[in-house]
Amino acid sequence: MLAAARPLVGVPYDLGGRLQPGRGTDCQGVVFYAAERVQRCTWRSFSVMPTKTVASRELGAPVEGAYPTTMAALDLTLIRPGDVVLFLGRSENKAEPALTTLDGAAVWVWHMGLYAGEGRVLHASPFAGAVVDEALGDFVSAQSEWVHGLAFLRSDRAPSPARCRRGARMPDVRAVVR
Repeated sequence: MLAAARPLVGVPYDLGGRLQPGRGTDCQGVVFYAAERVQRCTWRSFSVMPTKTVASRELGAPVEGAYPTTMAALDLTLIRPGDVVLFLGRSENKAEPALTTLDGAAVWVWHMGLYAGEGRVLHASPFAGAVVDEALGDFVSAQSEWVHGLAFLRSDRAPSPARCRRGARMPDVRAVVR
């Protein structure tokens, strides 16, 4: 999935965007774009609710020892390039239940991306240039007031949504104006 998502680097950030004409993508769109490219289901096959995504394991199973974890306790030897990274915050998302607890407090998913190795994450960030990039340190340091932890998902096979919908996929990244 990481290789499938790399062509998105430099695409503008666009909340809710799925690479429609004149639009970019958001963090979930990066993961969905990659998933579409490595299996035959469209991005609409996946839940937009992180708690459902995790419960159904459609993007992979929790990585033992890295689900959840704080930034300080993160052991980079446990994660691999291509793992899905969920950024966790204590701010409540009233649209869904908390994903889990971390340090005794409930946490919700507020951002996601793909682990790119060497402490980097390929993600669409509304900060630091508002484009898809592969930087983790800048994002986390700029948002440290709400990034309270991380959770990693891994799949050794193509993503597997509960229901595979076929049809129109996100446009090829070459169709997006950067």
